[in-house]
Amino acid sequence: MANHELIELDYDPLEFLDGEGLGTLVSPQGVAEVAKADQEMAATLELYEALSACINIVGPVAVCATKVGAGFKVSLKLAGLEVASANVGLNKCQTLQGNVLLAKASIKVCFQGKSLTYQAEACTRGIVGWNCVKKNGTLFSL
Repeated sequence: MANHELIELDYDPLEFLDGEGLGTLVSPQGVAEVAKADQEMAATLELYEALSACINIVGPVAVCATKVGAGFKVSLKLAGLEVASANVGLNKCQTLQGNVLLAKASIKVCFQGKSLTYQAEACTRGIVGWNCVKKNGTLFSL
């Protein structure tokens, strides 16, 4: 059997853990705080991954967007049919154009900063001819 002797140190060898805040992680309160932060982060990510919207421009003309990864898939719908789509990444713009029997549109969609915006010129065919409107707005602000 070996003899063990107790050596007293004049410093705490684990002191550096508290400087980084790691000492609280092993306490029951620290574990609860980490679990709560993980749940909040997961909920936030789930919210941003589930973003989608459609905005009616005029009559049967709509622009739709769905969050995909770090960007958005945008689509132009005329009379309920998707006639054009594109992916829009950060600080990028895409122009969607389409034409069906009773409607036509040209829509520029941009993802600048934290907003997905659009500028549209949409037309519907009436009895006399084409009725056109220009509209712009924001699909999302993150």
